[in-house]
Amino acid sequence: MQHIKLFLLLYVRPAKATSRLIDEGRWLYSAMLAFAVALLLNFTIAERIYPVYEAAPIPLDHFFPALESESGEEEENIDPRDYLPPEMLVTKKPLPLVGNAGWYFVSFSQLSTLAAPLTLALFYIPAAILAMVLITQTASFGVAIRRDFGPLLVCALTAWAASHLPFALAGLALDRYGLGANSALILWAAAKIVFGLYMIVALRTVYGAGIGESAGAVSVSWLSAPIEMIFAASRLLWLLASPCIFYLVYASLRSGVGDIDSAFRGRQSFRRSLEAATINPRDAEAHYQLGLIYQYRRQHSEAINRFKKAIEIDESETDAHFQLGRIAREQGRLQEAIDHLNTVVSQDDNHSHGEIWREIGAVYADASMFDDARSALETYIERRPYDPEGLYLMAYTFSKLDQKEQAREMLERCLESVRTMPFYRRGAVRKWGRLAQKQLRELGAQSA
Repeated sequence: MQHIKLFLLLYVRPAKATSRLIDEGRWLYSAMLAFAVALLLNFTIAERIYPVYEAAPIPLDHFFPALESESGEEEENIDPRDYLPPEMLVTKKPLPLVGNAGWYFVSFSQLSTLAAPLTLALFYIPAAILAMVLITQTASFGVAIRRDFGPLLVCALTAWAASHLPFALAGLALDRYGLGANSALILWAAAKIVFGLYMIVALRTVYGAGIGESAGAVSVSWLSAPIEMIFAASRLLWLLASPCIFYLVYASLRSGVGDIDSAFRGRQSFRRSLEAATINPRDAEAHYQLGLIYQYRRQHSEAINRFKKAIEIDESETDAHFQLGRIAREQGRLQEAIDHLNTVVSQDDNHSHGEIWREIGAVYADASMFDDARSALETYIERRPYDPEGLYLMAYTFSKLDQKEQAREMLERCLESVRTMPFYRRGAVRKWGRLAQKQLRELGAQSA
C-alpha cells in the first residue's frame, strides 16, 4: 500500500515521489506495477496498432496473379494462403511522421509490449546511466552502475507504469466508440512523452543534475531501442522464461547483482538511520545530513527546513549556515545569503577549505557590489589559486570594474585550471571553462 501511495503521488508531486521511491521503493513492487500496466496497454492500445501498421495484410494478388487454365479461363479454386506461410502475407506500413525508420525503435507486438519492463531494466536504464556519465563526467560507468542502477530502476519502472496507465485506461474507455489505429498511436506516443518527462525528473533527483543535462541523457538513452528490438525479435525473452536459463543467468551475474542490490539497500538503510536519529532533540547533525540529501536532489524547501532545524538545535552548526547561504544566493535572496555567510566567517573564516570567501564574493557580485566582491575573491584566490569557479568570478568582477587586462589574466588562468583538472572533476568544472571562453571572445571583440 505504501508503494501504491508513492505511485499515485507521482501524478501530483513527481519530484517528491521520486525522492521517496529512492528511499523506500522496492524492485519487486515496481516491476509488478509495470507488468500489470503492460498487460492493459497491450489489450487496449498495442492490439489496435499492430494489425494495421506492423502486420498489415498484403493483397493476395501481389503474390499470385490470376492463373488461367488450358482453356483460357481463370482458375477460381486457387487460394494463395495454401502456399505461403502467414508471415509472408503481412508487411509493415510506414508510421506517421517517421516512416519506416520508426520500426528500428518501436514494436507493437504482444511480446515487445509485455516485455517492456524487462527491456527497460536490461537496456534503457544502463543506457541512461552511461549517458549521464558521459554528460556529467563525475564518475566511471562501473561505479555509476553499481551506485545508481537500483534507485534509478525503481524510479523508472514506477514512472513507466504511471505514464502509461492513464493512456491505457483512455484506450479502454474509447474502445466502445471504435478506437482506431491512428488514435491508439496518438495515445501510445503521448505515453512515451510523459514517460520521458518523468525520467528527466528521475535523473535530476538521482544525480542532482540540471534539467538540461537530464533532458539530454533521456534523449540519448532512446538510442538503446534498436538493441531492444533485436533482443525481442531473437526470441531471447522466451529463453529467459525458462527456469534453467534464468538460473544460469542469475548464477553468472549474482556477484554483480548483489553489489548493486547491497548498494541500494545500504543507501536506504542510511536514510532510515538518519530519520531515526532525528528523534533525539539534541542531534543537529542528523538534520544537517538529511538537508544535504534533499539539497543534492534539488528539493530546496525540504533542505532549508532541515538546515534551519539543525541551527535551532545548535546555533554553532556552521555547515548548516553555509548551505543556507548557498541556497539563498541561488534563489536570489541575497541579503539573507550574506547574513548566513557572515555568520560562517565569524565562526570559521576558513570554512570548507576557504570556499566561504568564494560564496561571499559571488553574492556581492550578484548584488553588483563589485568592490566588496573583489576583496572577498582576492582572499579566496590567495588560499585556492587554481579553482576555476573562483578565477572566473574574479574575472567577471574585474570586467565589471573595467579592468580588462586583469580580467583576461584571470580567464586564461581559469581555462588552464580546467584543462589540468583530473578526469573525475572535469564534469563539475566544465561550465566555468565554457563561460571563460565566451568571456574571452567578448573581451577580444571589445578590443577590436
